[in-house]
Amino acid sequence: MKIKISQVAAAVAVVGFVGWAFTARVDTALAEAPEATADSKPSIVLPQVEIQRSEASLYDRQTVLQGQIEPWRSVQLRTQVAGTVESVLVEQGARISQGEPLIRLSQSEYQAQLSSAKASVRLKEAELKAAKKLYRTNLQTETAVLGLESELEGARSSLVMAQQQLSHAAPKAPFDGVVDQLDAELGQYMTVGEVWGRLVNIDRLKVTAQVPQQDVVNVAVGQPVEITLLDGRQLEGRVSFVASAADASTRSFPIEVSLDNPDQLRIAGASATLNVHLGDVSAHKLSPALLSLNDKGELGVKWVNGQDKVVFQPVELLSTGTDGAWVTGLPESVPVISLGGGFVQAGQKVVVVSASGADRPVADKSADTPVAAVANGAN
Repeated sequence: MKIKISQVAAAVAVVGFVGWAFTARVDTALAEAPEATADSKPSIVLPQVEIQRSEASLYDRQTVLQGQIEPWRSVQLRTQVAGTVESVLVEQGARISQGEPLIRLSQSEYQAQLSSAKASVRLKEAELKAAKKLYRTNLQTETAVLGLESELEGARSSLVMAQQQLSHAAPKAPFDGVVDQLDAELGQYMTVGEVWGRLVNIDRLKVTAQVPQQDVVNVAVGQPVEITLLDGRQLEGRVSFVASAADASTRSFPIEVSLDNPDQLRIAGASATLNVHLGDVSAHKLSPALLSLNDKGELGVKWVNGQDKVVFQPVELLSTGTDGAWVTGLPESVPVISLGGGFVQAGQKVVVVSASGADRPVADKSADTPVAAVANGAN
């Protein structure tokens, strides 16, 4: 079949027209292309974090110390005069009252000295009386009278010393207590200053301990203290003394805790654990996993402010346990980052996802975001 020349020419014309029309459309599109706008820039994907609101509550702040239980009063009994033990009036372990005689030393020597001192006083009084009578008639000088007055005062001083020595030969209990040690034996000769016993009072007890210098500012007289003995028993006491200066060797401050002991428990000399109540403080109870360190090594918590920016808040760790950690230093109500905190820094803007799903719109956690990584086990 022969194709006519007229048909070929018509086909070529159609193809040319279509090409021209396409070229014209492209040129027009290029000439009328819209200007680039801000919306056409690549969008920045913000990291997502999950928050959990934490409310502050009162925390009973405490400091734990190791202490030593001591008697309220304890004194070593020493002889103040020399002599032979003539009688022992108490037994070891006996409870005695203040002023009760304990032992008696030989007294004959001190009784003789007392009698001599009394006679000397009487003599000097008589001499002074006669001298004053002569002085009134100008038969005695004033100097002689003054000399006799001085001698009389010396005789009276000797009398007082003799009376004290005689009383020291029969020592008495200085306070109510228990004879915890008794080493005096009949016929034993004792020199001045020799220890022969010990008297203790355990109606009350005191526990001594040392408070670290960083905690002493919170310790005050009258604060309640829980005292735990080695066998688990617990007693109640109160701070009765806080030192004004630290121990030079430990840089800690000595304190004393007093407690009543109506049952006469024999625990003096034992060690104990003290829980000193420092008062209530506003604090948050958080999971220890939410605590982190900044570049300065400060312990803190990350949370999100009203501008959806991350805030690193340094905190003070009060205590930690299996049920959580108590910290102070945060606002009363704070949205703490519970997931994704390890992927964001302070000052960084984030997309907030509420743990409850109600506070703010919840993003798709299946997306390739830090929150998705945390949910898979990273934190």
